[in-house]
Amino acid sequence: MRTMLGLLAVATLAACSSQSSTQVSASDARSLLIDRNWLDKMPETDRDKLHVYRFVPNMGGGVFQDRTLYKGTFELFSFKVRDNAITFKLHETKTEVTSVYTIEKVDGPKPFDLKLTIPDDPRGPKVYYGMRAETDRDGAALEQRLQQLR
Repeated sequence: MRTMLGLLAVATLAACSSQSSTQVSASDARSLLIDRNWLDKMPETDRDKLHVYRFVPNMGGGVFQDRTLYKGTFELFSFKVRDNAITFKLHETKTEVTSVYTIEKVDGPKPFDLKLTIPDDPRGPKVYYGMRAETDRDGAALEQRLQQLR
């Protein structure tokens, strides 16, 4: 019994300290959300499946991609951000979904230093990663980085 309690304590401590993060304010989160590639993971091969969000208000909305390096599908959507919530307007299904969201500064997984969590995400996973230093306004840098996997 003592051994099991010790293992439980070690596992709990490991889970709590496995990755440091700091949540950003709602106003900072809104600016970090926009014009950035948000990936659920960095692919390791050209066949790895990944999900990508881009929120681009100057183009009228956003895009969600379900893809590999060479093949995939996309969905265009409109969105509004208010405080700590995103309202997605999904045009194909004519539905609206509102979810709170958070952005945290994190230390990985590499090369990422931002984490976006959308608990009620209408598409794909609920956790995505991005990079603060990204200046990829049109998505070209992401495509170039993915091509390097070949």
